[in-house]
Amino acid sequence: MKKYLMICMVCIVIASCSKNLLNEEPKVPTGTQFYKNANDLSLASTGLYALINVAFNQMAGFATCYGGDDVTVKRTGNKYSFSDFDTFQPNSSNDRMTNWWSSFYATIKSCNSMILNYANASATEDEKNHAAGQAYFLRALSYFFLTRTWGAIPLVKDNIVDYNIAKSDPSDVYALIVSDLQNAEKMLPDSWNGLGSQFQSGVNVAATSGSAKALLANVYLTMAGWPLKQADKYALAAAKAKEVMDNKAKYNIDLLSDFRNLWKKEFKYNNEAVFGCYYNPNVPNAAWNQWNMSGPNSTQPGDEGGWDDFFGEINFYNNFPAGSRKDGTYQSVYFVNGAATDWTHTALKHPYFQKYLDDDSYNKTTHVGNWAGSHTVFVVRYAETLLTYAEAKAASSSPDATAYAAINAVRNRAGLPDLTPGLSQAAFRDSVIAERGWEFAGLEPAARWFDLLRTETVAKANANRNAAEDPLVGKPDDNAHTFYWAPIPINDKQLNPNL
Repeated sequence: MKKYLMICMVCIVIASCSKNLLNEEPKVPTGTQFYKNANDLSLASTGLYALINVAFNQMAGFATCYGGDDVTVKRTGNKYSFSDFDTFQPNSSNDRMTNWWSSFYATIKSCNSMILNYANASATEDEKNHAAGQAYFLRALSYFFLTRTWGAIPLVKDNIVDYNIAKSDPSDVYALIVSDLQNAEKMLPDSWNGLGSQFQSGVNVAATSGSAKALLANVYLTMAGWPLKQADKYALAAAKAKEVMDNKAKYNIDLLSDFRNLWKKEFKYNNEAVFGCYYNPNVPNAAWNQWNMSGPNSTQPGDEGGWDDFFGEINFYNNFPAGSRKDGTYQSVYFVNGAATDWTHTALKHPYFQKYLDDDSYNKTTHVGNWAGSHTVFVVRYAETLLTYAEAKAASSSPDATAYAAINAVRNRAGLPDLTPGLSQAAFRDSVIAERGWEFAGLEPAARWFDLLRTETVAKANANRNAAEDPLVGKPDDNAHTFYWAPIPINDKQLNPNL
C-alpha cells in the first residue's frame, strides 16, 4: 500500500500546479480538513479527473490487453513489456502494467477521501451530491478496470495504510462497483449544462447520471460472464442500457453519423462520449495529466518516425469487414522512404491504427506528429451501450426486434447491412461479440481483450494467429483460464505478503 501513497502524492503535486480542461485549479486532497465548502468540493472533484487522466493518457496500462487478437507488437527494443502480454509470458516485474495499478489506486484513494468527507462541507445538497457522485463513479470505474485485469485485488474503502490487507474476491469487488454506480446515478445530474465548466463545446466532460447508468450496464454484462457467471445480470444489463437509450437526449448523448469523425481532431468533443478523458497540453505549465501520449507517435509506424507500440494483427485486419469503419480504424496510406504506399511495404509489414493519429500536433501531409497530443480517450461510447443492450437483451430473453435495432444502428453507421434476421440466441450473441471487436479494435478502453475474458474465448481467438506474428510462448487455456489475469506488481507483493 505504500506505493499507492507515493503515487497519490505525485499526482497531488501534478494536479495542483496547472489548470485542466475544466478551467479550475484542481486539488487532490486526502485529509479530512479540506472539504469545508462548495468551492473545496468543486476543486477536489476536478482533481479526480486529473488522476483518472493518467490511467488513460498512454499505452502502458493497455499492455495488459495485448492478449486480444486485434493487436500485436514486435518483441524488440523497449517493447518487451508489451510483448510479454501479447505472447502470454508476463511476470510480476512488468513495468508497463503498473501504470494502471498505480493510477487507479491513486484515483481510488482520493475518491475515498471525498466519499468519507463530503457530507461535512458547508454546501447545498446538490453541490454535495454532485461532488460525491463523481467520486463514486470514478471509484467504480477504477475498480472495474482493476478487477478485470488482476482478478482478486485489495479492496480499499478508506485511507488507512495497511501493509497486510488481503485480496478480495472479484464478487466482493463487483458488489462495491455496483453499489457505487447506483449511488452515482442518483447523485449526479443528467447533464452539467448550466451548472459549470463540466459542460464544454456542447458535451458533458464530467460524469453524469447517464454515464453511471451506461457503465453499470457494462458491469452487469461482465458479471453475467466469466468469472462470476451470474446469468441473472443479463436482464439487469439490458434494462440499464435501455434507460440510457430511452433518455439519450436528456443525457446529451447519441451515435455520431460517421464513425470516421470520432477520430478527427474537430470532434474531440462529441456526443457519442458517454464518458471520456480530455487533454490539452497547450495550457500554460501543462502537467502530465494534460498530455495524451497514446498518439500520434505511439501508434505510428517506425517508417514515419513513430514508436511501433502496437499495430493490427494481420488475420483480424483481413477479416475486418470493409466500409467506413475499417477506413476510420486503420491507416490507409504510409510514407516509406518518402513515397506513399500501403502497410505491406512498411518495415514491420503490419496495418497500423488510424484512430489515434489526427491530433493538433499531427501533419496529415507529412505524417509527422508529436508524442504529447490532445486526443480524447472515449472510456465509454454510446455505441457500447447499444451493443451491450443487444447482447444482454438476447441473452436474457431472445434476440427480438429491439436487440436487432440496437446492433443494426452500429452496423449501419459502419457501412454494413442489417444483421441476418432470425438468428438463434447463440448465433446472435456471437455476432454482437464480433461487432464489438470491430467497433473497438485497437485498444480502446472497451478493449477486445475484456470481451474474450468474459466469454472465455482467449485461447480460441488466439488460435487464429497469422504465421507472420511473433509466436505464442505461453498457451492460454479457456477451461483452466490460464493467462486470464495479470500478475500482481512485484513492488506491492514485496510490501504486502498477502498479495
